[in-house]
Amino acid sequence: MVYNKPILIQKLDEDTEEWSDYLNLHASINKSKGSEYLSSGVLQSSQELVFQVRYCPPLKEISLNTQSYRINFDNYIYNIVDYDDYMLKRKSIKLLGVGRSD
Repeated sequence: MVYNKPILIQKLDEDTEEWSDYLNLHASINKSKGSEYLSSGVLQSSQELVFQVRYCPPLKEISLNTQSYRINFDNYIYNIVDYDDYMLKRKSIKLLGVGRSD
Protein backbone atom coordinates (compact mmCIF):
# COMPACT_ATOMS: atom_id res chain seq x y z
CA MET A 1 0.00 0.00 0.00
CA VAL A 2 1.36 3.39 -1.00
CA TYR A 3 0.41 6.30 1.25
CA ASN A 4 1.32 9.17 -1.04
CA LYS A 5 -1.48 11.75 -0.81
CA PRO A 6 -1.17 14.38 1.93
CA ILE A 7 -4.34 14.98 3.96
CA LEU A 8 -5.15 17.19 6.91
CA ILE A 9 -7.57 16.07 9.60
CA GLN A 10 -9.27 18.94 11.38
CA LYS A 11 -11.10 18.94 14.72
CA LEU A 12 -14.14 21.00 15.69
CA ASP A 13 -13.88 23.05 18.88
CA GLU A 14 -17.38 22.72 20.31
CA ASP A 15 -17.10 25.91 22.37
CA THR A 16 -16.07 28.25 19.54
CA GLU A 17 -17.49 26.14 16.67
CA GLU A 18 -14.23 26.65 14.74
CA TRP A 19 -12.11 24.02 13.02
CA SER A 20 -8.45 23.61 13.93
CA ASP A 21 -5.72 21.41 12.48
CA TYR A 22 -5.44 18.05 14.27
CA LEU A 23 -3.25 15.66 12.21
CA ASN A 24 -1.19 15.83 9.03
CA LEU A 25 -1.04 12.39 7.42
CA HIS A 26 -0.41 10.66 4.12
CA ALA A 27 -3.13 8.43 2.73
CA SER A 28 -3.97 6.03 -0.01
CA ILE A 29 -7.22 7.31 -1.53
CA ASN A 30 -9.88 5.41 -3.42
CA LYS A 31 -13.20 6.64 -4.75
CA SER A 32 -16.14 4.87 -3.17
CA LYS A 33 -19.10 6.59 -4.82
CA GLY A 34 -20.12 9.79 -6.53
CA SER A 35 -23.47 11.28 -7.48
CA GLU A 36 -25.18 14.33 -8.87
CA TYR A 37 -28.61 15.54 -7.81
CA LEU A 38 -30.96 18.48 -8.21
CA SER A 39 -31.70 20.44 -5.05
CA SER A 40 -33.74 23.66 -5.06
CA GLY A 41 -33.24 23.92 -8.80
CA VAL A 42 -29.43 23.74 -8.52
CA LEU A 43 -27.34 20.82 -9.72
CA GLN A 44 -25.15 19.60 -6.87
CA SER A 45 -22.73 16.72 -6.56
CA SER A 46 -21.34 14.58 -3.78
CA GLN A 47 -18.38 12.27 -3.65
CA GLU A 48 -17.36 9.57 -1.21
CA LEU A 49 -13.67 8.78 -0.83
CA VAL A 50 -11.99 6.11 1.26
CA PHE A 51 -8.85 7.47 2.95
CA GLN A 52 -6.60 4.65 4.16
CA VAL A 53 -3.88 5.75 6.59
CA ARG A 54 -1.36 4.07 8.86
CA TYR A 55 -2.56 3.74 12.42
CA CYS A 56 -1.35 6.24 15.00
CA PRO A 57 -2.75 6.69 18.55
CA PRO A 58 -4.47 10.09 17.93
CA LEU A 59 -6.71 8.42 15.34
CA LYS A 60 -8.51 6.49 18.08
CA GLU A 61 -10.22 9.74 19.12
CA ILE A 62 -11.98 9.82 15.75
CA SER A 63 -13.47 6.35 16.20
CA LEU A 64 -15.60 7.55 19.10
CA ASN A 65 -16.74 10.87 17.63
CA THR A 66 -16.59 11.12 13.83
CA GLN A 67 -18.88 14.19 13.77
CA SER A 68 -16.18 16.36 15.34
CA TYR A 69 -13.58 15.62 12.66
CA ARG A 70 -13.23 16.25 8.95
CA ILE A 71 -10.63 15.74 6.23
CA ASN A 72 -9.18 18.50 4.09
CA PHE A 73 -7.83 16.98 0.88
CA ASP A 74 -6.90 18.91 -2.25
CA ASN A 75 -8.72 22.01 -0.88
CA TYR A 76 -12.01 20.11 -0.48
CA ILE A 77 -13.68 19.24 2.80
CA TYR A 78 -14.85 15.69 3.48
CA ASN A 79 -17.00 14.90 6.51
CA ILE A 80 -15.90 11.67 8.17
CA VAL A 81 -18.87 9.29 8.31
CA ASP A 82 -17.12 5.99 9.08
CA TYR A 83 -13.99 4.75 10.86
CA ASP A 84 -12.77 1.19 10.16
CA ASP A 85 -9.92 -0.46 12.04
CA TYR A 86 -10.00 -3.91 10.43
CA MET A 87 -10.25 -6.56 13.18
CA LEU A 88 -8.88 -3.96 15.64
CA LYS A 89 -5.35 -4.74 14.49
CA ARG A 90 -4.20 -1.11 14.59
CA LYS A 91 -2.26 -1.49 11.33
CA SER A 92 -4.21 0.75 9.00
CA ILE A 93 -7.40 2.74 9.32
CA LYS A 94 -10.01 3.43 6.65
CA LEU A 95 -11.89 6.70 6.95
CA LEU A 96 -14.92 7.23 4.73
CA GLY A 97 -15.24 10.88 3.78
CA VAL A 98 -18.22 12.52 2.08
CA GLY A 99 -17.70 15.78 0.25
CA ARG A 100 -20.31 17.96 -1.42
CA SER A 101 -20.21 20.88 -3.78
CA ASP A 102 -22.72 23.46 -2.56
